Amino acid sequence: MDKDLKAGLIAKNLHRLAQLEQILFTFGLIMTLVTLIRYGSDVKNHLIELFYYLAYIVTSVHVLLVAIHTVHHPEWPVWRRNQPTYIGIFEVLVLSIIVLFSSSNPISPYTVYTNVCIIAIVMLSVEPIFFIPLLFLFSFIIIHRLWDQGNAYMALNILLTTIVMSALSLYKWNSLIKEFRLEKIRDNHVEAIEKEIELAAFVQESFSKRKMPELKDFDIAYYSKAMAGVSGDMYDFYTDDEILEGAGIFDVSGHGISSGLVTMLVRNIFQQEFHQNEDKALYEVMEIIDKRIRVEKRNIENYLTGILLRMKGSKIEIVNAGHPCPILYRKESGECNYFDEKRKFSSTVIGLSSIESFFQETTFEMKSGDEIILFTDGIKEAMNTAHDEYGNSRLLESVKNAVQQDFDRQIPSVLSDMGHFTENADQSDDITIVIIRKK
Repeated sequence: MDKDLKAGLIAKNLHRLAQLEQILFTFGLIMTLVTLIRYGSDVKNHLIELFYYLAYIVTSVHVLLVAIHTVHHPEWPVWRRNQPTYIGIFEVLVLSIIVLFSSSNPISPYTVYTNVCIIAIVMLSVEPIFFIPLLFLFSFIIIHRLWDQGNAYMALNILLTTIVMSALSLYKWNSLIKEFRLEKIRDNHVEAIEKEIELAAFVQESFSKRKMPELKDFDIAYYSKAMAGVSGDMYDFYTDDEILEGAGIFDVSGHGISSGLVTMLVRNIFQQEFHQNEDKALYEVMEIIDKRIRVEKRNIENYLTGILLRMKGSKIEIVNAGHPCPILYRKESGECNYFDEKRKFSSTVIGLSSIESFFQETTFEMKSGDEIILFTDGIKEAMNTAHDEYGNSRLLESVKNAVQQDFDRQIPSVLSDMGHFTENADQSDDITIVIIRKK
């Protein structure tokens, strides 16, 4: 057998054996009490059996204490960490033979038989090369003694028990080998997937990471956090030197590598079509993008929701493709509300072949100090430990407080409010927020 496999199997059994040893301790304690109650004042004539059960307890405690001690020494070789169990089994079997040869009480053969069965169950978690020879050795001694005492029935029972337990040991050990190998394959597979996710996250970050130039008319702040490795959220800014021409935030359906790969696929499509179709209306640009995404992603079922903005001085064009409404802050009046909350200008999602696409745009003005806050639904759908959603109302209140602070403190303020509500519970979706302020 492969050394790593053998070591892994023995190590896997350490905790299981410790639990069984506790059962043995309980059995010894119960039998000690039963012996005291059964024989009462006549217990002096049954001291051998009483000492046997007491020795059973001592042995079990000894093995358990040593097993606990080994937990603090992971550097020990496996054979040394498993040695206390072998010693404990050996000691209890020796005690069984002692009580059989020392006691003339008729119950002693049954006591030994019961204990051989219990020990055999414990030893099923031990390597067969150790288990079978040891069990046969002690069984031969016990059977020989019972035969001499004329107790052929009990001798045959122990012989049958020995054969059955040996067969079960081989079967169980073979099952453990299969189980261990399957776990090893699974662990290797999980490790490979984790590496792939890590690589995909690195590639995705490389695609999205670029140094933003100092913009002439706008300030930008953004934050994005993937639920696990690769993010299905995407944000982008379309610039011409110091001029911000447009911006977008998008959320790919689903999670994991597939949605992350879709973000990398569509990023270039948005970039190319946005810049190549400056003369077209923004809703037409979105129609072109939608058709191209449907073709290029082929049979991939993921679709996108998103918001596409185009800046023309103080005039902002917007297309909302099934995405959460952004929040618009007006510095002059101090108003802070959801833009198009009644969804009058909402459009269909992007890249979904099963529906007929429809896109429409609208415009609004941004004066100096005004802000538009874009976000994915991972923020408003964030849950606390009671499974309550953060929701639109809490998010709006958080943004109202945040816009009163310095621009570089606004996103941390919103995230802090959300974290306080969720009590930092694990979330089920990616989180992205983008704030654009007119200078």
